[in-house]
Amino acid sequence: MPLFGSAYENETRGWWIDSHDLLRVSREAEADGLEILGSVHMHPDWHRIGPPEERKLILSERPTPMDQHVFGNTGWPVNLICYLERRGDVMYHALAAWAPPSPENPHQPCAELPLRIRTNAVLAV
Repeated sequence: MPLFGSAYENETRGWWIDSHDLLRVSREAEADGLEILGSVHMHPDWHRIGPPEERKLILSERPTPMDQHVFGNTGWPVNLICYLERRGDVMYHALAAWAPPSPENPHQPCAELPLRIRTNAVLAV
């Protein structure tokens, strides 16, 4: 955790994925004949609403250094990040999909994947 900053020492601010949980989930999926294709998680606008001492890392739908580490070590082909931001009384979101860094170059940035989202909308006439 220290590699990614003190934010992950604060349980109300950041979470670290326990390697034992990842191994357990992977083994359970394998035992059930399933394959894990990726991960989904959220980034809040903590840099706006959190305590001043924790506003250094600007979050978005882009991977943080910790995300890059996790994506690279799991090797899952698709990882989604949903960024949530409050502006006044309205919540906005941005969603992006990421491939892990290549095993040959684990320090390269994650590659953004094309993402298609379907929504239903009612048009007022």
